[in-house]
Amino acid sequence: PLSDTTEVNKVARRLKLWANRQDQKNSQILSAYLDLRRNGHSKITESQLADVVNDPAFATNFNQMKIIADRNHGKIFDQNGEIITIWPPIETIVNEFERAVFS
Repeated sequence: PLSDTTEVNKVARRLKLWANRQDQKNSQILSAYLDLRRNGHSKITESQLADVVNDPAFATNFNQMKIIADRNHGKIFDQNGEIITIWPPIETIVNEFERAVFS
């Protein structure tokens, strides 16, 4: 099984690329989440995020962003029912992405 450390390192590498590739679906999903959070939403749901992203491939890409797997996009989110949060081990990496994208 893949370790959290391996996944954190993968996410760190990927987010540097995503910050410069805002056309990528995974980058758009993360940016939409951060935008909702920046606009004062404290509990962000999957349906809110899907509405903002507004892409038929949302579910497929989003699912890839909440699992640890060899060929995933990188685990970014945790989900508890409808509520989505940033996966705690990568919070600081996401903050760097946010600074890069929203500065």
